[in-house]
Amino acid sequence: MRIRLLLHMWALLLLLVTAACRNTPSGNEGAVAVTNPMPNEINALPTTVYLVRHAEKDIANPSDQDPGLTPEGEVRAAALRAELEGQKIDVLYATKYKRTQNTLKPMAEARNLEINIYEAHDFNGLQKKIREEHPGKTVVVAGHSNTLLPLIEAFGIKRPIADIRDSQYDYLFKLTFTPDGTSAVETTRFGASSKE
Repeated sequence: MRIRLLLHMWALLLLLVTAACRNTPSGNEGAVAVTNPMPNEINALPTTVYLVRHAEKDIANPSDQDPGLTPEGEVRAAALRAELEGQKIDVLYATKYKRTQNTLKPMAEARNLEINIYEAHDFNGLQKKIREEHPGKTVVVAGHSNTLLPLIEAFGIKRPIADIRDSQYDYLFKLTFTPDGTSAVETTRFGASSKE
């Protein structure tokens, strides 16, 4: 009887040890997920591009070809920073003009990001650069009233509005591209309402 009890206890112990070994992680099992994706995983993430027109420019001097922003423009630049505050932003692009760079300046300073310069009318060059160099990233591009919609079309997306008038500064376009080739555009407004 005693031997039989010992055999039952031994069998139970062996069963418990076997079960415990099956539930113990080995190698990479049970490892914590990596927060920074590997390069091949980045390509699986969507690419997001925010397109914005420069904020209100100072037109006090008609002969100035490179004006800065008005006080209202500076407020709008701060509103853009606040609008995208909860978003992870990886890269900033602006044209060579002060007004586009100053529109991104509050965001660049808050996030410690460099503002990259692109040629305003090189729509295909910029879209190619973003697709090739920043897949899976979030990019903000500051452009002009006559360049944003052609840039959207360069990404292969139908323009969401007919045009952007000189008095309109509050459009924000969000383009999203997935690795499987689907794309979308969302149109919103930010900051103070522009004159219609």
